[in-house]
Amino acid sequence: MKERPSARLVLLDPQDRLFLFNVHDPKVFDPANPFFDPFWVMIGGMVDPGEDFAQAAVREAGEETKLPIIGTPQWVWTRERRMSWRGTDVMHRERFFLARTDRTTVDTSGLDEKERLWTLGHRWWTADEIAKSSEHFEPRDLGARLMTLLRDGPPKEPLTID
Repeated sequence: MKERPSARLVLLDPQDRLFLFNVHDPKVFDPANPFFDPFWVMIGGMVDPGEDFAQAAVREAGEETKLPIIGTPQWVWTRERRMSWRGTDVMHRERFFLARTDRTTVDTSGLDEKERLWTLGHRWWTADEIAKSSEHFEPRDLGARLMTLLRDGPPKEPLTID
């Protein structure tokens, strides 16, 4: 199994809305397994060798959206999960960083060819919209987690999530 260190941004706009991509692996379709239905995911990707996780998250935001990051991202969550993506079993070792931007206009022209294949769209979501939606989010309890993060602020130590 391939290991993949990954960094993700819990990227909030001035109205505390979260930016998410809607993605789907075009090589996988299994109606009995909702994980392979389109789902909403935060900005992020692989940490390059020698790269810091927070730096990777900011780099990914620049590449994927051209949105500027205001201030220093704060590490809030960590997660390990097995996943089949593009035909490969991968152990993702993810760190999630809370960050802010002062803009909402997104430029996805920096997505590479593979990313464009599996990206169906994007939008800004409120925590309440996520919590009430029947759509699939990663992590699955994102609405509740985001509500807690907005109410209580970043934890003193990163929380391990499922």
